[in-house]
Amino acid sequence: MENDIDIRELWNKQAVPAVDQADILGKIKGFRRKGIMRTTILNAVLLLTILFIIFIWVYFKPQLMSTKIGIILSILPMGMALVFNNGLTSLYRKIDEKQSNMDYLNALLKVRSKEHIMQTKLLNLYFILLSAGIALYMYEYTLKRSLLFGVAAYSVVLLWIGFNWFFLRPRMIEKNKRKMGDLIKQIKKLL
Repeated sequence: MENDIDIRELWNKQAVPAVDQADILGKIKGFRRKGIMRTTILNAVLLLTILFIIFIWVYFKPQLMSTKIGIILSILPMGMALVFNNGLTSLYRKIDEKQSNMDYLNALLKVRSKEHIMQTKLLNLYFILLSAGIALYMYEYTLKRSLLFGVAAYSVVLLWIGFNWFFLRPRMIEKNKRKMGDLIKQIKKLL
C-alpha cells in the first residue's frame, strides 16, 4: 500500500500561478475606454434621433392629436435614456488606474448596478413607450391607406420590435453581464 497516491497532498503542493496585475489593469483600462466610447456614441445617436423626430414633426405638420402624442411618446424614452446614460458615463470616468483594488471593485459594482437597472427597468419602459409612440404616430399615415397596407405596416413594425425584444436585447444583456462578471472576478483575485 506504499504505492498509494494521496491526491489531496498533490493538489495542495501544486503551484498557483500569480495573478497578472498589469493584465487586469489593462482590461480595466480597456473596459473604461470602451464604456465611455459606447455611452458617448449612444448619446450622440439618441440626440440625433430626437432631433430627426422633431424635424419630422415640424416639416410634415401632423394633423391628428394621436400623431403628436406618438411623437412625444417616442421622444420621451430617448430623453430618459440620455439622462440615465450620462450618469453611467460619469461612473465610467470615475474609474481610475490610481485607485486601489477595492475602489476598482466598488466602482465596477456601481457600474454593474446601473447597467442592470438600465438593461431591465429602463429598457422595458423604453420599449413600451417607443412602441406605443410608433403605433400612435403610424395611425395617421396608415389611416389614409388601404387596410392591407395598414396591417402590413403594423406587422413589419411589430416583427422588428419583437426581434429586438426577444432576440437582440437578451443577447446584449447576457454579453454585458458576462464581461462585467469576468472583470469583477479577476479584480477579486487581486484582493
